[in-house]
Amino acid sequence: MQLISNPQKFADLFNAKVPGAYRQISADDVRHMTTCGLIVRYGDYIRLDIETVRAILQYEQLRQNRQKRADIKDSDGSIHCHSCGVVLVKPDGKRGSPREYCVDCESSRATGRYQKWRSRQGVTAMS
Repeated sequence: MQLISNPQKFADLFNAKVPGAYRQISADDVRHMTTCGLIVRYGDYIRLDIETVRAILQYEQLRQNRQKRADIKDSDGSIHCHSCGVVLVKPDGKRGSPREYCVDCESSRATGRYQKWRSRQGVTAMS
């Protein structure tokens, strides 16, 4: 791999080498990571820096997903449906984790999961 010293070229290289990343990075992102000392520790951008940026984007995605899960709870602890936002009531005396979907959304959940699985597999609809 060639040594790169330009943040824009590194951003372009990263976006080309890691197409499945959580999001595309820009030259400003690269400059900020350089300022923080996360990348370019050895004077130029190297392969280790690509792996570092990939890990940072993965952390960013995990953090955002955790924040989404926290958004479904109110300050009083009541939980909302993931799909429509209706407040869910946990039945007293029931053990286990609370429901995440209301009765109306629960039935359409399997269809949505299957469609998502098909899109990830690259399966086309049958004619």
